[in-house]
Amino acid sequence: MKTARARIAAAALTVLQGAVGAQALPDQAATRTASAPTLAPLGSLWKLFVHAWLVEQTRTGQPPEPVFTCGPQAERQPDEDYCCEPGGWVERDEALRRSCGPYFEPARLGLSAAAWRAFWSALDPDGGRPATQPPDWLRSLERLRPDTWVPRDDILQALAAVPATARLAAREALGPLVTQDPALAAVLGSSPRYKTWSWVDAQGERLGGAGGWLADGQPFWIQGPGTGRRVVQAQAATLAQAWTAQGRLQADPEPALQQAQPCVQVQFFARHPLASVTRPDGQAVVEGPLAPVPHELRFASGTRLSLTVPGPLQASREVTADGALRWRLSARLPLEDYIARVLDREADPRQTAPTRALAVVARTWLLHHTVPADATQAGCRQVEDSTHAQRVSPLPPSPDALAAARFTAGWVLQGELPHGVRYHLEDEGPGVFGWRPTLARWAASPAQPWTALLAPAFGSAGLGQWGQADDCQALPDAARWLTQRQHRWRERLRHEPGYEPPAGPVQVCALSWGPPHADLRRQRIVLREWHSREGRLTLIHEYLHLAFIHHPRGRDEDYIEALARQLVDR
Repeated sequence: MKTARARIAAAALTVLQGAVGAQALPDQAATRTASAPTLAPLGSLWKLFVHAWLVEQTRTGQPPEPVFTCGPQAERQPDEDYCCEPGGWVERDEALRRSCGPYFEPARLGLSAAAWRAFWSALDPDGGRPATQPPDWLRSLERLRPDTWVPRDDILQALAAVPATARLAAREALGPLVTQDPALAAVLGSSPRYKTWSWVDAQGERLGGAGGWLADGQPFWIQGPGTGRRVVQAQAATLAQAWTAQGRLQADPEPALQQAQPCVQVQFFARHPLASVTRPDGQAVVEGPLAPVPHELRFASGTRLSLTVPGPLQASREVTADGALRWRLSARLPLEDYIARVLDREADPRQTAPTRALAVVARTWLLHHTVPADATQAGCRQVEDSTHAQRVSPLPPSPDALAAARFTAGWVLQGELPHGVRYHLEDEGPGVFGWRPTLARWAASPAQPWTALLAPAFGSAGLGQWGQADDCQALPDAARWLTQRQHRWRERLRHEPGYEPPAGPVQVCALSWGPPHADLRRQRIVLREWHSREGRLTLIHEYLHLAFIHHPRGRDEDYIEALARQLVDR
């Protein structure tokens, strides 16, 4: 019997025996070893394919579909429990995150069988569609159902046929689900993005798993006993170990993902004026890209430096206020390339866990202290290479630094950050990540997750996605009260079907407008006050929405309110 780890390491399109199945697209030399396909249910993955179709319709100029509005309580269908509260609404990406089936129903979208077949049968190089042909069942709208059983390797083939633009959109939509579970994020990193699925087999046993893509575009699919979420949690370490051994978590991102990264315009040696930049023949360089040959840099201070730059370094000249001619070296870098270069200058990237933590800190600093060059967010962020900002290596990043940047790609600190975000070689304190203190802490306890290394400086702040607004006016006393009360309620709540204590700390934020609510994606409660009994009742009510997030009861307002009233005076 082969293990899940062996199956992934072989990277073969095979169906192998084991408690947990795992599939990945084969390398060119891989061959099929199974004599017959094993079937698996589509489960919730059908929504992923409809999401892809919607993305492509929008890309090609079709008007966007309407949002889905949940009906009143008396008219709700069971599947609406995962979508929104009665009278509420949900948009496309949030519907995918919540696994809202009614949103993606073909009848609601006006999707015909002929249009569906035509979409999956056509090749569109401009959309980044790979040459992989989708399986026949994917072309049939009638078979796009959760109870459709198909060959397991066909699911991989279907995932591989999703156009690159749609894969990128799905990654963006599903990203917050990874950071919601800090333990899972610490193990898997930012590369895998997936939709979980759950079903019941012919014997009535629960089975589930997930399907999605790594950052390099490679599809994957897993299956095991239990719900999809439980399977992913149980197999995360095995998957991460196998993908790391394959080099998949460190691989170059696929072109669409690379191009979608924010860019950073870096001015190198910003606080050290350059008097001249000369080629190997002693001639001054001309303005523009530097050739990948040794150059001599002479600073105004008299210091000289020999530098060979095979990367995108640009030379330009300027005249200072006193009439002196000075040279400037700059580069326009993708975000993760920039972060890796910062790690090379500010840390020792061979120290894996501390370097991952510093990558998040450096990315957060950049987000908080720079702005795009234009209001559309499309312009590069401008930053200096200096001790007043972040030091940046002018050389291409080392493999270890690039691996740390890619493992944490797009992740920033999110939550209560009252002291800001900085880092220092020696010092550590509120809002200051200390590199050497972190190394010592990690050496003393190397088994701890790398995310735990952020806590001494940044407290309960968690991981979030780059670009997500963080408008929380924190109520730390309310958060502490809630944490203390959870211990009192545990015995009472553990008997309630669907109860799961939230993974990681729950933020409590002051409400500036609108009704109190629970932000399920960011694990956050927003309310006006909590000091009165009515205010605490509201706090408990919204907490219960988080505690039943994966169960239909979490959408049952009557049940949540009744349970909150039982707990408020405990």
